[in-house]
Amino acid sequence: MLRLIALCLVLLGLPVASGAQAPTSASQTIWANDHARFVIQSVDRDGKLTGTYENLGSRFSCAGLVYPVTGWIDGDRITYSVLRRDPRNCTAAQAWTGYVRGGELVVQFVAVFWNGTENVIQNGTDRYGKQ
Repeated sequence: MLRLIALCLVLLGLPVASGAQAPTSASQTIWANDHARFVIQSVDRDGKLTGTYENLGSRFSCAGLVYPVTGWIDGDRITYSVLRRDPRNCTAAQAWTGYVRGGELVVQFVAVFWNGTENVIQNGTDRYGKQ
């Protein structure tokens, strides 16, 4: 009986907890570093996020262009991706997965791009500060 009561309490708390952990459509969260800006525009009750991603600086051929982002948030964990359809070949598809800790977004990324002769996969890590 105690297990049933505990399970009911946990299930009752889930919708409230998921709504409390993520920004809603009324607010947005901006993460940035020296070469990019990631904006979370909305997160629905299931954790699906929408937003934008923009490369900054002269080292990117698509700097200053804003691309749509989709992804998911689960507590302090996050995953999101962008598809750039751009003739300047600024990393056609890219995905990030990571977490938020101490006011910082820490992610690993995988990017696919055309190097002039073949598709190349690049991966690495990155950090963003909350603006």
